Amino acid sequence: MLRIYDLRPIHLKEKEKTNNEISRILSAAVINAGFCSSLLKTPATAIDSGYYGEFFNVNAQDKAKIKAIHASNLVDFATQITQI
Repeated sequence: MLRIYDLRPIHLKEKEKTNNEISRILSAAVINAGFCSSLLKTPATAIDSGYYGEFFNVNAQDKAKIKAIHASNLVDFATQITQI
């Protein structure tokens, strides 16, 4: 049996996981105006509530950074969230 090992450092694995969740959050905001509005007004609540039964796996540190984002539109939000 062939096994595949991921030998990347743990911090790179965590960064990839965070990037995947950010992508999922932004995707949900693009396809649903209600979720987008909630994300812009109260990001932490929107993330905690999830989207149509899907939940976002964001650690407390990243959630605190996201909560501090103040954006008037999704483009501004996306620009700021990609910097965390």
